[in-house]
Amino acid sequence: MDIKNKIKVNPIVKKDLRVISRSMKYSWGLFAYVAVLGIVFIFTMLVIGGINSYQSYYKNTDIYEGYVAFFPVIGVAQLCIISLIVPIFTASSISGERERQTMDVMLTTTIPPYSIIIGKIASAVLRVMMFVIASVPLMAVSFVMGGIGWATLFEYLILAFVYAIYAGSIGTFCSAVFKKSIPAIIVSYIIYGAIYGLTYAPALVVSIVSDIDDFFVVFIFTLINPVHEFLIFFYQKISGENLMEYMISYSNYPDFINWIFKSNVWIVTSCIFQLGLAAFFIWLATLKIRPGKK
Repeated sequence: MDIKNKIKVNPIVKKDLRVISRSMKYSWGLFAYVAVLGIVFIFTMLVIGGINSYQSYYKNTDIYEGYVAFFPVIGVAQLCIISLIVPIFTASSISGERERQTMDVMLTTTIPPYSIIIGKIASAVLRVMMFVIASVPLMAVSFVMGGIGWATLFEYLILAFVYAIYAGSIGTFCSAVFKKSIPAIIVSYIIYGAIYGLTYAPALVVSIVSDIDDFFVVFIFTLINPVHEFLIFFYQKISGENLMEYMISYSNYPDFINWIFKSNVWIVTSCIFQLGLAAFFIWLATLKIRPGKK
């Protein structure tokens, strides 16, 4: 039996990946991505090498001790680049079809609207994950010399995958709402900025106008913030301590709440919230491209 006939691939994903594989634009983009990370890698290596040499000379410490910093530096640089390129991949997915006047033809096929949206997001996520995987050799320096376990890399890839789905759903939703790609991309960046910044607003307001240390209430909003999620993840892996545990050290919470803060449950819950919000954006995008919708 032919294996290809048993595996069903979303036709939108198949079409987009076929187009990408025939274009040099994506290959040059991948090259530029790795080149930028390579520059960050070399700069970080020079800085860490200088600091380690100084500390080992005066304090008799391990010269390789600081190379664990490669992981968060490359990881953060990678996430920043992904945040910039995901809207370009997704916010022009539906609006680009409208601009090429192929959207009406796509809607007349047997492909349901939700499959079109999921296919567009899936193709964008696959492209983003190719970028992430291409940077694994650079991040591996932290694991070879810095003492970070390989399980941490696997966890990071899972978080990056969830983040790509989350960001892709926002970009695709904006692409379904707007008929032109440029407004869709701009609004995508605005929504990203609001999620990254405004979710910290309750904590900032409480810290300014009140003496209440109710971090559980104010930081609930950051469950949909991938920046806060990766901040906790990198802090925990590098320092061996939990950032949320430090934040609640002066608060009196029940044991169950303390367990949520002190364990990886917070990160897992954040991923669930992000995937739930991504499903909501996918549903809204599906409603916008239903046949008969303008």
